[in-house]
Amino acid sequence: MTVVERQETPGRCGDRTARNGAPRWLRELVVPTHWSMLLGPVAVVCFLVLLLTGAVLTFFYAPSAQPVVHDGSSALYAGRELPAAFSSVVTISEDVPGGQLLRRVHRVASYLFVATILGHLLRVFLGGAFRGRRVTNYLIGLVLLLLAIVLGWTGQNLIYDVVTGSSVRIGYTIASSIPWLGPELADLVFGGPDASDAVPRLFWLHVLVLPVVFVAVLGLHLWLVVRHRHTVLPGRRIPGGRTAVAAPSGEGLRSRLLLLALLTTAVLVLAAVLVPFSDVVHVGPYVAGAASNDMYPDWYMLFAEGGIALLPAVDVAVLGTTITNPLLGGILLPGLIGVAVLGYPLVERLFRRRPAAELDVNESAVEAPGRVAFVTAVAVLVTVLSLGAASATIAEILVVSPQTVMRVLRVALVAAPLLAAVVAYWYAKRQRG
Repeated sequence: MTVVERQETPGRCGDRTARNGAPRWLRELVVPTHWSMLLGPVAVVCFLVLLLTGAVLTFFYAPSAQPVVHDGSSALYAGRELPAAFSSVVTISEDVPGGQLLRRVHRVASYLFVATILGHLLRVFLGGAFRGRRVTNYLIGLVLLLLAIVLGWTGQNLIYDVVTGSSVRIGYTIASSIPWLGPELADLVFGGPDASDAVPRLFWLHVLVLPVVFVAVLGLHLWLVVRHRHTVLPGRRIPGGRTAVAAPSGEGLRSRLLLLALLTTAVLVLAAVLVPFSDVVHVGPYVAGAASNDMYPDWYMLFAEGGIALLPAVDVAVLGTTITNPLLGGILLPGLIGVAVLGYPLVERLFRRRPAAELDVNESAVEAPGRVAFVTAVAVLVTVLSLGAASATIAEILVVSPQTVMRVLRVALVAAPLLAAVVAYWYAKRQRG
């Protein structure tokens, strides 16, 4: 298999390089042409949109839960006493020109940000792009996913609406359940069990600490992509009898990235116009003791809440600490999933050795049935956990008791991933054969 290169004379190529000033690493970077390779760049574009919109929103946001009299034009809240954070969000939505659109773009960009990172990691995993020297960058990608989820969670709680109280309380309880260091860690992050204490600390985490860390880790991730070179796709025939797996970036990379950025931004704006993302005016501020069971965290945090709901309540003293349900469902179970995803490349290296030359070419997913089975099992497990967070709503829709839904989901938590893994393994083996 070969890489298709543009046919240019050395003189013209050299002149053009000099004129554009493209560095050598950019000219020699080879980029696969498949659409799935765009997921990573789209995630970067979403992050840039989040930085820009978040920077503007910061000028109007008040990171405090202290009560103030809302002096905006909102018909629902004018003259009412509101938490300062929620009041400022209502002001942005109702009185700042373009503020509502800006908030919607910020929220939908956060959704797409996490989704594209997940999709990118799924492509890397199924294609075996984590093998060999690229395993370090795979681990860094998992760190980026974790940072993206925490960024989204902290941003959601800054609104201080009815979701914030439950979300912060669950987060504080999970952090407090960590053996030996839990209470001190929870107080450091949240400032105390009261949701009002958490707002200023979550604000600085969201707008300063986490973005700086994310930028640093992302820079390392992209540097390793350039250093280790991009994996290429299995060859496909093109006119002229040649085999194309990738194209050199050259000077066209910057124009293609600019076009991708414009298209992604346009899609985010269109989605923000058509769908009322993050419209909190009719939801209401958080009031202690008035949280509703109909309020849920963002989709990428449902699995943690579902783990707490589905695992049985325990209270066991071990080595001077106490093992509780929040520790099992909020820390240990997600931690086990994370360890499995982290450790899979090492396990595959032991049982599935390949020549070094093959490590630079993406595999078809069916070439590794065990990998397909593993991904399927993890996806089904996370789905069942997420459904556990919405068990009350599911019971209402199906007109059954919540206890029945919980029993079914607890059985599915064990049986469904195993059954799905067996079916996925069989299907991949059949497709390969």
